[in-house]
Amino acid sequence: MRNRLKMVAAGVTLAFLTILAGCASTSDLEALRADVQRANETASRAASDAAAAQRDAAAAKTAAEAARDTAQDTNEKLDRMFKKSMYK
Repeated sequence: MRNRLKMVAAGVTLAFLTILAGCASTSDLEALRADVQRANETASRAASDAAAAQRDAAAAKTAAEAARDTAQDTNEKLDRMFKKSMYK
């Protein structure tokens, strides 16, 4: 009788531990899903920020090219004015 009671107690203990392990695995899985969700949100924000930075860089490049062209035009005009004044 005592052996049987010990086996039943061991079985109940084993079942209880199995249930606890299952719950721990489920909570670990939930935490992992939350981490993955946060990582996806962070990656999405990073991609959005990178796209905005790329647009800003393209606008800055366009402005720099326009400034360069204006400076070249001004330099050419000054050269012509200088040469013209030298002929007088």
